[in-house]
Amino acid sequence: MSMSLQNPNQVLLDEANAAGAWFHAKKTQPIWVKMIERDQVVRTLEGEENVKAGHCLCRGEAGDIWPQTADQLASRYIPTEDVDAAGWRKHTPRPDAQGVLAAVIGHPFTVVTTWGSLKGKPGDFLVKNFGDRDTLYPADVWIVDARLFGATYERLKGGIRHGA
Repeated sequence: MSMSLQNPNQVLLDEANAAGAWFHAKKTQPIWVKMIERDQVVRTLEGEENVKAGHCLCRGEAGDIWPQTADQLASRYIPTEDVDAAGWRKHTPRPDAQGVLAAVIGHPFTVVTTWGSLKGKPGDFLVKNFGDRDTLYPADVWIVDARLFGATYERLKGGIRHGA
């Protein structure tokens, strides 16, 4: 059986791994979060995503929207008491969060996730959890727009070079 059948992102991950393109980064900006009460399709910068009831809808400082599970949210952010008129609660990045590994992709690309097919532009970032640094083909990868990555993430000094 072909590995590409097991992970639809294998070719893209192989490209990033072979280039040694991964670097360690951490989110620096707060986000706003709302709990999803019913299953729905959400339009993100990278495409439409199917979001289940009980998951969280996140909104970045630039108004970008994306879903994540409550467990993922809790591992990355701390809720504050600040809630806006529409019911969005402010969350700040956890200082103890591991962060992510990111790689710039220089051409248009697609990432297949459990929640939808995402489209990246040249210069956008392929991102995976830092905990997956030794995993060649992690199940959880996503795309962050180049402009938003630069505005909301910090590349860590002496960042890890993933040599998988």
